[in-house]
Amino acid sequence: MDNSKKILIVDDSIVARMAIKKILSKKFNSIKEASSGTDAIELLKNEQFDCILVDYLMPGINGVTTIKIMREMGINSPIIVISANQQKAILDKFSELGVVAILKKQVAEQDLFDAVEKALFSRGG
Repeated sequence: MDNSKKILIVDDSIVARMAIKKILSKKFNSIKEASSGTDAIELLKNEQFDCILVDYLMPGINGVTTIKIMREMGINSPIIVISANQQKAILDKFSELGVVAILKKQVAEQDLFDAVEKALFSRGG
């Protein structure tokens, strides 16, 4: 795995971001965080990422809306959703948006690495 890849974690929970970052920092050096969909979109105006991890339930705009806006901006980075919400209707919306993987919150370390590797591989990296 190429540890120079840039990863963005979008989650309103600082605890969730810290947990995900702690796992990913074992294999990646460049990890940024956004505490909301709005913050992520601002960040993405000036920066590109090799993989984006997005929570579903956030104040302001939720994960589905955040991903729709990213796609409308022309951002085609692979996206992984990490969410406690596993309702089929919501998961279907994410699938329609072409996310690489949908992981359940309190994600296992190996599941997270597998999903990120799959996302990066889907980009030919």
